[in-house]
Amino acid sequence: MSDIQEGSINAARLFEALGKIGYSPTSAVLDILDNSISAEATKVHITIKPIEVKTTNPSATRLQIDKITIADNGQGMSTQGLHNALSIGSSSENYTSDTLSKFGMGLKSASSSLGKRLTIVSRLKNEPTMAATVDQDLLKDKYEYTLIQARTEQVQQLDEVAGTGNSGTLIIIDKIRQNSLPKVEKILEEIERKAGVIFHYYLEGLDPAQRKISIILNGEAIKPFDPLFVTEISAKESKLDERTWDGLSVKWVQEKQHFNLTQDGSITALIEITQLPHPPTVSQQDNGISQNQCREHYNIGAAHYGFYIYRNGRLISWADSLDGHISRDQDLYSFRGRIFLKSDSDEILNIDVTKSQIRLSEVANAQLAPLISEAKKKSKLAWQYAGTELSKITTLDPHSTVNVELDKVASLQNRKQKLSDEASSDTDRKKNKSRRTALEKNTTASEDEAKHLKNDRARVQYVKELDYGQLWERAHDPKDGLFVRVNKSHQLYREIISQHSDNQEMIRVLDILFYAMARGEYTTLYATDFDAIKAEKIMNEYREQVGMELSDILRQIRKL
Repeated sequence: MSDIQEGSINAARLFEALGKIGYSPTSAVLDILDNSISAEATKVHITIKPIEVKTTNPSATRLQIDKITIADNGQGMSTQGLHNALSIGSSSENYTSDTLSKFGMGLKSASSSLGKRLTIVSRLKNEPTMAATVDQDLLKDKYEYTLIQARTEQVQQLDEVAGTGNSGTLIIIDKIRQNSLPKVEKILEEIERKAGVIFHYYLEGLDPAQRKISIILNGEAIKPFDPLFVTEISAKESKLDERTWDGLSVKWVQEKQHFNLTQDGSITALIEITQLPHPPTVSQQDNGISQNQCREHYNIGAAHYGFYIYRNGRLISWADSLDGHISRDQDLYSFRGRIFLKSDSDEILNIDVTKSQIRLSEVANAQLAPLISEAKKKSKLAWQYAGTELSKITTLDPHSTVNVELDKVASLQNRKQKLSDEASSDTDRKKNKSRRTALEKNTTASEDEAKHLKNDRARVQYVKELDYGQLWERAHDPKDGLFVRVNKSHQLYREIISQHSDNQEMIRVLDILFYAMARGEYTTLYATDFDAIKAEKIMNEYREQVGMELSDILRQIRKL
């Protein structure tokens, strides 16, 4: 005789576990945004509100997220729709075939990875606006949530995007999990960079329904970004010839074609592959585009080559290796592949709950292996050919690569400074601006330096000489911000740096160090309560003393 017992569920622990199934902050926000697209929204506003908090240093503060909101003008939800949205593992009948939703857990798990309280505000057109809230701090053994008429400020926030009385939904996430999140500026940068790729087809109005959407992040529009740049492929000579490629334009390695996911061919997918330009070659042309500008425009780098996998028109995997088909190889930097999937492939390819990883079926792998192998071969040979041709006419700047990386760091720092100003009181904002203006006034970039910074993103600039034998000196451009000058007349440069310019790792370390010293000095001077004039004088004397000590040390070493 069987004895059936009712098991217990700890709802608070369940939600905590849901938040740890593999979401990054960016993927969590964009997964929630995808619900807006499924609801046929044409307008989505994401707001990540930072606040300043005091640190152990009385004169310093740091930024953290106060709350995250996502509002749309989509179909909205009825009371029953809100119940479905908050159900754990809601029925598959609630989701259409063109949605990314699959298990009825996305909103709950994604929001839980960001914060402990989720509020959904929604309405159908000309219907009452309702709000449902799940607060994990109030959950115990039972899963309970409140459903009430939305507050006035919540209705107004929804109206700003959906319009008064129109259908739409507002997601509010607060009680943020501060300890598990990266810096605010990093999250914003990643969302801005990835959303344009993930929702490229919708931002361009190229999805199957031909519906164009706009996505606004903290007041700025997200721009569409096609990682394969297929619209740049010329109608003439569109195919890549790896033996003659000039490295200047996008070419087809493999034009779009079907491949089977099942033995009987009942479920298929599409694949296409392109070759992006060779940045060093592009920089040698008379069009004013530098290597760094080319890399930035085409997103060429170690983290961006491979396959971009789209499911139902949305990206689910970024620069995927496809189970190891794409190895880590800098000669593949211009390789871009894309695979288009539909929801009927989920079980065959074992797509996970976050819709971010796939495992190729045996049938798919057998078809793709030779195709990808041939495509990789062509891409590598083309890249090598372009590099060989370029080496015949020029020598590459060893500082170029690290300047690209440092410029990205600088962009994040500039974003952080802007966010910090927005979160500060009027008094603190004016004080910090005044200090920065005074600091930057004495070290303004020359016309040539500003041009070098703009065109080449050169955060480290080697100059003929600096006053008083200094090795480095911080400098500022009103538009592009902080950079550092390095003295080519100093003995460290003459005896070590210039003599080992082919040592890329040494150049990388030194350039990072020079930029870090300039940035540390700048932050110390404007972000603390030290007397600015006295502190500036101390920093100048410090740089002069270090320059002399280095020269003296090198002379003594030479005598040993």
